[in-house]
Amino acid sequence: MSAKSLALWRRLSIERFRPFRSRSALGAACTVLLLAGCATGGTTQPVDAGSSLSVSKTAETPQSPLLPGAFFADGGERFTAWRCTPSQDLVTTTPDEQRLRLWTALGKTELPAAVVGSGERYALGGVSFWRQGKNARVESDNGQLVCSIASERPTTTREEQPQSIFYASGNEPGWRISLDRQTTSLTLVSDYGQAKDTFDYRVASLDNGNEARVVLVSDSGRQPLEMDLRAGACFDDMSGRPWPVKVTLRYGDQTWQGCGQGVEATR
Repeated sequence: MSAKSLALWRRLSIERFRPFRSRSALGAACTVLLLAGCATGGTTQPVDAGSSLSVSKTAETPQSPLLPGAFFADGGERFTAWRCTPSQDLVTTTPDEQRLRLWTALGKTELPAAVVGSGERYALGGVSFWRQGKNARVESDNGQLVCSIASERPTTTREEQPQSIFYASGNEPGWRISLDRQTTSLTLVSDYGQAKDTFDYRVASLDNGNEARVVLVSDSGRQPLEMDLRAGACFDDMSGRPWPVKVTLRYGDQTWQGCGQGVEATR
């Protein structure tokens, strides 16, 4: 077994999280077998080309901050949710025929295309994802996951969100939030569309790489706001639709959970 493969699979771990929850089972949790190599390293790396904006050009016209490439589909047309045995839920997208982006509960990795007799196969460092129609097998030296498609959705682009660089939403209470793609401001629509507020924010922390995380804070509204974004497989807790970023929104004394993604110019 190569040193690279061994390093990838040493990240095998058990985590508790809530996949594909129905309204009646929001508190349910299951044990997750995480594939090693699917959330490798927290070291800062260059942001993926085309997946973020530049920093401010002038003091008078601030630009939205750099966002990690792990928050974006990078040209993928749709996100696919996979339900696997042993219990784990994954999110994938294929930006092109040569690579697969894969999100687990802990982060994102990218696998290049590999030779296969039928279907589509992607592999890196002892980890492989082999898709045949609506089924897939994820393998390593430590075992395998047998998966099937649970749901899909088109990636969100500027056609739907023309002014946004990042979009997120959640339920109970229903809310949605968007980061302006040209300024350091965000808009929060909450209380099922009854309240709308715009905030100026600052970046409290930013970690790039496969386990990317960004924390934004604001004191410009009626109440303090903090938005915590983490790369990782996320599922709408009512519809089960897949997203690549987990979002925790703290507004005043309220804490809301949801999912989001970076908004790209085109698919």
